Amino acid sequence: MKWIGQNIYDLISRFRNDVYLEDISTGTIASGGNLGLDSNNKIVKATEASGDLTSIVAGTGLSGTSLTGPIPTLNVDAAQTQITSIGTITTGTWQGTAIAQAYIAGDAINGDKIADDAVDSEHYTDGSIDTAHIADDQVTFAKASGVTPNVFGSVIKLIPSDFMANDDGGNTKFGVGYVDDPSDGTLYGMRPGNNAVELFAFVSIPEGMTATHVDIFDKNDVGIIVYEAQINATTMVSKGTGNCNTTVDITDVASTATNFLAIQVTTTSVNDKVYGGRVTIA
Repeated sequence: MKWIGQNIYDLISRFRNDVYLEDISTGTIASGGNLGLDSNNKIVKATEASGDLTSIVAGTGLSGTSLTGPIPTLNVDAAQTQITSIGTITTGTWQGTAIAQAYIAGDAINGDKIADDAVDSEHYTDGSIDTAHIADDQVTFAKASGVTPNVFGSVIKLIPSDFMANDDGGNTKFGVGYVDDPSDGTLYGMRPGNNAVELFAFVSIPEGMTATHVDIFDKNDVGIIVYEAQINATTMVSKGTGNCNTTVDITDVASTATNFLAIQVTTTSVNDKVYGGRVTIA
């Protein structure tokens, strides 16, 4: 029996078996609906959804597509400025802005964590490194390139044995001697062995440093001349003159692989006596 037409009944219909519908139009299920058709146009009841999630909003640092469904997608933005706390980072390569000094823990960096030649005078300020931040025996003389045993802080100390005589007194009359003279209250010093002899001290400037001032201490305030000389004896240029017991502000001399200071003490008598000196470096 085939009925073509339309009947409207104000009745309640109950079906004991499956119900199928034919020629069903595609449409949108109204909000809150939970009945639908399977692939055979059979009426089925969907499992009721739980919770009260009705939409998804991408918050700070997130972006997304299809946030209203049916398959919402959230993405973490590559650029983040809102992160204030993170856990332990176990791997990765830092390629961002240099870490500020204030965010490096005290004593966090030692010699084992610094590559050879990684730190030079251009990368630290005067006074920024002190003995409190260097472990005992952490810096060895073998690795202190260009440093002489007489360096103390920002000066190179000159002791009496650093001075020697030239040959102005003749081949048999030049020399220098250590003197012990209690009469002037000073028990040490070097003096020329001949009135015509001058005394010289030769000073190596540590690598990366610059010699700026010279002090020579003596008995009679004799004159001094400071030269920049070369180990291959090519040049010897005056960098300043003055007198002993007065600081001589020389033309700055930066260290090179070949230069050094030659300090002439213009002694004129065997009664002149040199106690020592210092070269200021920066």
